[in-house]
Amino acid sequence: MKTSSSFAQFMLVVGSLIFAGLACGGGAPVPEKYQGNWEASFGGQVHSTIYMHADGKAGFKIPGKEVTGGGAEMNENDKTLTISLMGISHTWKIVEEPNTRGEMTLSDATDLGPLGKLEGKTVFRRK
Repeated sequence: MKTSSSFAQFMLVVGSLIFAGLACGGGAPVPEKYQGNWEASFGGQVHSTIYMHADGKAGFKIPGKEVTGGGAEMNENDKTLTISLMGISHTWKIVEEPNTRGEMTLSDATDLGPLGKLEGKTVFRRK
């Protein structure tokens, strides 16, 4: 009986470590020109935010979805930026890279089911 109790404790510790490792997120940092805190506003109201840090941590908050402490992945061939954590993700198409004015333009598509997709461009400004 003692062996199965020790095994159960061992498995609990291993499972906790795996979960903690997955929950930490992060990854390889994005290029420096993308790093920082970004926000998009409409009519003076901030509606979306993105952050990407030098340590590889990234996150976003858009209407209906939020990730904190995830990782960012850039696909330079497809010109896309994806931020994700444990199955929650969002992908943007990079329309315009960050410029000297501290702006970048991203595009994303919202699937409306049988109605098709709604695509829009959003200008993010460095905070």
